[in-house]
Amino acid sequence: MKFNRLTQLTPLLSSLIVLPCTCVGQRSFTLSISSTNPSGVIISWRAQSATPTPDLVLVPQFQLMRSFNFRDWFPLGSPLTASVGQTLAVTDTNASMACYRVQSIISQEYAQLSYANLKSGQFQWADLFGGNLFGANLSQAILTNANLSAADVRSADLSSADFTGADLFDIEAAPAKFDFARFWNVDAAFADFENASLFGVDLTGSDLSSAILTGADLDYATWTGVKTDADTQLDPKPLLLLHLVNNPATNAVLTNLDLSLASLGGLNFSHANFTGANLNGTDLSGSDLRGANFTSAILSFVFFNATLMDSNTIIDAKSRLVWQILNQPVSGRDLHGTNLSFVSLFLADLISANLTNSTCTSSLLGDANLGKANLTRANFNGADFFGAILTNANLTLGQFQSADFTKANLLNATTNGANFNGATFNQTIMPDGTIR
Repeated sequence: MKFNRLTQLTPLLSSLIVLPCTCVGQRSFTLSISSTNPSGVIISWRAQSATPTPDLVLVPQFQLMRSFNFRDWFPLGSPLTASVGQTLAVTDTNASMACYRVQSIISQEYAQLSYANLKSGQFQWADLFGGNLFGANLSQAILTNANLSAADVRSADLSSADFTGADLFDIEAAPAKFDFARFWNVDAAFADFENASLFGVDLTGSDLSSAILTGADLDYATWTGVKTDADTQLDPKPLLLLHLVNNPATNAVLTNLDLSLASLGGLNFSHANFTGANLNGTDLSGSDLRGANFTSAILSFVFFNATLMDSNTIIDAKSRLVWQILNQPVSGRDLHGTNLSFVSLFLADLISANLTNSTCTSSLLGDANLGKANLTRANFNGADFFGAILTNANLTLGQFQSADFTKANLLNATTNGANFNGATFNQTIMPDGTIR
């Protein structure tokens, strides 16, 4: 979320007090204040582009806003136009107990921005109605409450963009990339997302009435509160997940269904029947699994963090152990010789754990704490240690071929005879304290 700068003034205060506030604006502005008389001030700031890249300069109009209570804001003067770096100034002759912020205004209906580099641009409340953004790079852009209705974003990269409250009515987005984007309360009715990539998109509260999503990649999409109608075109699997998330029921019969790579966290699956279901890689974090039946279900890489199980939950011993590690942490847990391959131990507390001779190939240990753990002769080939803590751990004679140690901390770890062939080290703190 972007924060603008607020300036609070009193007649007796000449210094600047800056407070963060949620507001409309494309960049954070530093406002300068100078007094003109006991009740008057000049507010000035430098104009900036809405885009941080030098490839395309897009300077909005600027509207100074004033408030006396931090809740109700009113324009002071008219919108101002400027070039990048130009200093703008507005005089307020009634500045008693006032605070200020700058609103950036982008009005670019039918803009021709195909293949433009707008990465990380700040376009809150921007009007891009009918714009040509074919092939544009809008990754990580802030588009909250923006108007992209009828815009053409085909083949554009909008991954990790924030569309909260945006208007995407009738947008052409086939086959654009929206991976990990935020679609909270978006109006995407009549939108065309055919074959688009929406991996990990949070669709909470969005309107997909009459939208086309056939062929779209919707793995790990969040479906909470999503609105559809009889004309919404969804493939069978995401349609199933949509109904499952928004119509949860105890004793649900989910036998032999493909529920893999799904976001099903925080749901009530008590006494549900998952017999033969495919839950590979599914996120069940925070769900109630008491009394559920997982007989013959595929449970590789399932996220069991903060889930509820009881003695009536029917599940294989390996998955039960994973659940215990994640939800019943014990310092110095004895896991020697254990098979923990192809499981998710994300955020696991494995401090001082005994993992000697264990087999943990391809397992997910992102952000896990293995400080002082004993991994002697353990097999972690292909494991993911992204952000994991391995300080003072014993990795002697361990197998770590093709493992990923990105952002992991191995300070003072013992690695005598360990095999790291093909392993990835990126921003990794090595045993000697160097960063590789």
